Amino acid sequence: MIKVLTAVLMAILTVLLGIGMEWALLTGSTPQQVYQASLPPTPLPVMGVLPTDFQTGVIFPQWGVEGYSDSNHTFSFGLGEIKQQTAAAWVELPITLYQKGFRDTSLSPSPQTASPESIAQGIRAAHQAGFKVFIVPFLTVGATGWAGDIHPLNPKWTTAWFDNYFASLRPYLLAAESEHAEQFALGTEYEYLEYAAPSYWNTLIAQAHDVYSGTLTYDMNWTAALKRTHAWESNPLLSYIGVSEYRPLTTRPAPRDASSLPTLWRYRVRDYLDALAIELGKPVILSEVGFRNGSDALYQPWVWQSSAPADPQLQADAYQATLVNTVNDPNIAGVFFWGWSVPTFQPNWLPASRVLLLWYSSPRDTHSTRLGGSVPTAPAATATPRG
Repeated sequence: MIKVLTAVLMAILTVLLGIGMEWALLTGSTPQQVYQASLPPTPLPVMGVLPTDFQTGVIFPQWGVEGYSDSNHTFSFGLGEIKQQTAAAWVELPITLYQKGFRDTSLSPSPQTASPESIAQGIRAAHQAGFKVFIVPFLTVGATGWAGDIHPLNPKWTTAWFDNYFASLRPYLLAAESEHAEQFALGTEYEYLEYAAPSYWNTLIAQAHDVYSGTLTYDMNWTAALKRTHAWESNPLLSYIGVSEYRPLTTRPAPRDASSLPTLWRYRVRDYLDALAIELGKPVILSEVGFRNGSDALYQPWVWQSSAPADPQLQADAYQATLVNTVNDPNIAGVFFWGWSVPTFQPNWLPASRVLLLWYSSPRDTHSTRLGGSVPTAPAATATPRG
């Protein structure tokens, strides 16, 4: 009898283990996390006041032709997690484009590139989950080349590149238009291409505006934002200029006391973002900002992998410093954190997501204005204590 009971118990445990593993593979989460997500929310303290138009965003990249499609249950489940854990009002969906070499003028999809149909389904799913949607192209050259290193070679090459680039963007602009995506970036971190004659960029902006009626942006790298602006960036058809914000906050891979981070972020980052917005005559958005879950999170934050030990509290403190400096700045119109379910950067189920929830749940103030207007000052947020 004991042997029979033991065999039955082992069979039940095996089935439960199999169900748990299948759940994790399909959803990217565990049944325990699903249970936690079903619990009633804990009342949150009010961090301050959000301007009515401030974009509270999270970036949720998916890879593959069907990455954002209805068949990808990880994406639909993740949207629910983002809403429950962060209260984000916006979700950014990257599109991965590819160029074979730096001298090539043509772009082509890769196995990692979501199809326009997949993007359309993803926009629809995000809207149904209560998000506004920001579509952003990421361009990779070869296996790992950074698009910021693409140099315009000559007028013939540059004309061909911009023509082919718009041809690659157009199906996604049409998908964004058909599904009413709220915002679309025309590029990300094309640092040397930004020096091309303004006519190339103004033509691209006009072509995009002809097929897409939503908000248009262009997202520069933080290194470019520190240098100089270009005439085409003031084009009135670009509502914002985005910045991929990964400027190091420290000169060595060591943590800083949490109480000093807001001031450090202000002097290292916010001051030059304010100057950029004023020079362009339009607000900026942090189209991408992220911090690793590691003790070196403030040093070379663009690096994907590090041997430093995990430090989720430092990651949360860096999120806090970012939001303290951006939410009530009339020159900054929004912030998008990289990246949900992205290893080493992900805030999922970590203190960083709690920081987002605290800020993103704040009430909206309908009287706030930008670029020279007044924004009610939020109470200074208490620095998150380090454990």
